[in-house]
Amino acid sequence: MQAVARSLLHVPVFGWFLKDALYGLPDAKSYFALNLLAFFAGLTYLFGYPFFIACLLAATGVALTTLVLLTATHLLSKKR
Repeated sequence: MQAVARSLLHVPVFGWFLKDALYGLPDAKSYFALNLLAFFAGLTYLFGYPFFIACLLAATGVALTTLVLLTATHLLSKKR
């Protein structure tokens, strides 16, 4: 998991913003969130409604996976 996180820091532009948000000034986190929101809005404007729906479908998959992992870890800890 740390290898994936470290590899995101090496992506040219996104990595610079992420590194600044993690290790920079305290207001850099809000600028990073605003940049992500602007990027999402730009892609929605460029690709339209299908992009928005695809992002929402991906978010539901992530939410369902998170719920399953949260409940399954409790189940697995009882077996040990």
